[in-house]
Amino acid sequence: MGLGDFEMTETREEGSDLTVIQLRGAASTALSAGGVRTAEALQLLANQAAKQASPDGGRVVLDTDGEGDERESSLASLAGKAAERASDTGRSVALDPMNPKDRRIVHVALREVDKIATMSMGEGRYRQVLVVPEGASEYAEAQGAQS
Repeated sequence: MGLGDFEMTETREEGSDLTVIQLRGAASTALSAGGVRTAEALQLLANQAAKQASPDGGRVVLDTDGEGDERESSLASLAGKAAERASDTGRSVALDPMNPKDRRIVHVALREVDKIATMSMGEGRYRQVLVVPEGASEYAEAQGAQS
């Protein structure tokens, strides 16, 4: 395809069905220049291939040329602000709908925050993260979702 060289690494978190494939190098830069749709299309193909290889195969996330690093930092900051707001008000905070990778980043970012739990709610493309403070009616359910 003439995109150039690339380096590929695979990361799996223990106890998770998520595999993150990081692409670095000239080919990766060319792929990420195509915008989010190009990366999402490749990620969709990777997930379909994984499902054909094994019906109970996990999910695949494609990170091209470090785009995930900036996004992860931004989402972690958003998660922290939502946790502060939830703690201050004593009410749950629903974040905008997100893709599975972004929701996971938020859940992981808040996993160790005291008196805060998270859970996903909704269906399909409208699925979102709910940040729940201790004392809110959803707290027990959210804690159960984190187990």
